Amino acid sequence: MTVGIHDRSLVDERVVGDVRYYLAPAPLEVNMRLPDRVLNCVGFIAHDTPNAKYGATGFVVGYQDAALRYTHYYFVTAKHVAERVEPGSFVLALSGKNHRRTQIVRAVESLKWWYHPTDPNHVDVAVALFYPPADLLDVSTVLLSTFATDETIKDYCIGVGDEISVVGLFTRFSGTAVHSPIVRTGNIAMMPSEPIPTRDFGPMEAYLVEGRSIGGLSGSPVFARHTVWHQLPRQEQKLYGVGGLHLLGLMHGHWELPLDFQTVEKAEAVNMGISIVVPARKIIEVLNHPELDEMRKQTEKESMKLDAPVADSSMGDKSKVFTQEDFESALMKASRKLSDKK
Repeated sequence: MTVGIHDRSLVDERVVGDVRYYLAPAPLEVNMRLPDRVLNCVGFIAHDTPNAKYGATGFVVGYQDAALRYTHYYFVTAKHVAERVEPGSFVLALSGKNHRRTQIVRAVESLKWWYHPTDPNHVDVAVALFYPPADLLDVSTVLLSTFATDETIKDYCIGVGDEISVVGLFTRFSGTAVHSPIVRTGNIAMMPSEPIPTRDFGPMEAYLVEGRSIGGLSGSPVFARHTVWHQLPRQEQKLYGVGGLHLLGLMHGHWELPLDFQTVEKAEAVNMGISIVVPARKIIEVLNHPELDEMRKQTEKESMKLDAPVADSSMGDKSKVFTQEDFESALMKASRKLSDKK
């Protein structure tokens, strides 16, 4: 984060790949370690009941085309969470305007989850189409440019010991009038070069992090900070610190203890010490599902006819906006074309 000397303008570089520019006065949250947009990207999930009890987390991803003209929105969570809510309609609780909590009910009949196109039994990722109503929600998106791909990990030397932050649901208190996510911190404990064993997904490509996974954090985004260093003038020592945020992946759950060690007391105390994170590149593989890719192409074609790009919340007001009606119409046409091909 840097501040201009003369005009007091500010460049917020806390999220790598999603740099923000501000003119004075800068928002107060620039002094926070985590930007508001990291907190506002998550939503809580519950079955649609009179007294909805939230039990898991997901987050909004913005998929921009190569020319950065269009942004396609998706709600991402763990596959095991999506399968749990599929039998009926469910509620998403997201950040609303004026710091209010907003609930959106989505019926399962009108919502489809996409899973990994070639290896769904070993990748705990689910993706659904999402359109954030600008008049109701204050939702931020995690752009693909912030994802910690293999190339990003190599370029920034992200590895064991680097700091992580998990943003998600605290089941004991998620807020009543206000949407209140919790942040758990820790560090990367292992980045295995081979799949690790899991109970429900068998051998799975994953990272291990030292950071307790509690109930409600399944599907949460996990951010990592790369390490930075500065050579002190006229000294041989280096000063080390933390760099910007990258989306490391998605929270799968915690590493379970052997059954003979899982007494209630011991389980509460230590069974959530090591958590399992699905790598960000596996999320990209699901987002690049052939059906979703075809839908993006069809939607962009419809948008070009209207000469109205899909507006990202960070783009500001435009004279021509690709509305929700236009979006849904384009998706229906794309879906029909996909059905005709089958």
